[in-house]
Amino acid sequence: MSSHCAYAEHALTHDLGRPKCPRCGNILLVAEGSEFGPAGRIRHVWSCDQCDHEFVTSIALWPR
Repeated sequence: MSSHCAYAEHALTHDLGRPKCPRCGNILLVAEGSEFGPAGRIRHVWSCDQCDHEFVTSIALWPR
């Protein structure tokens, strides 16, 4: 993940739907990468095909 990535809390995918790019609104289909993180969260790294903006989303596997 490059240093210019933004962490997009507002782009969380609680319903497992596809996120929109926070910069241009383009709907993204496939994450560039994913990783299992602490506290049962999966982080997805996205790169927009339309504007090249990179950002991260997070999904909680276990509800709190």
